[in-house]
Amino acid sequence: MTRWMMTAALVLALAGAAQAQDVAEGRALAEEFCARCHDIEDGGAMKTYPPSFDSIALFRSEEQIRARIIFPDLHTSMPQWGTFLDMGQVADVTAYILSLE
Repeated sequence: MTRWMMTAALVLALAGAAQAQDVAEGRALAEEFCARCHDIEDGGAMKTYPPSFDSIALFRSEEQIRARIIFPDLHTSMPQWGTFLDMGQVADVTAYILSLE
């Protein structure tokens, strides 16, 4: 299982590098899909669960963020957004999160 997750993360990282990222579109997607649970604002509260986008930007790499959006931890209630968002949209949300760093 771990090997499969590492392979998936690598594929996602390579796919994301080839796509243009749109921070404004990422913010719009975050408002639609993420704001119900996460604090998505710049300077948002640094809470533990679910983490704010600020804290995610500080403590996760681009590849980790992208992988978590698509394949969240099995022990959370976060949906597998990879079934709803295409890779370009995932890259846009990732770019928005990283813009908060």
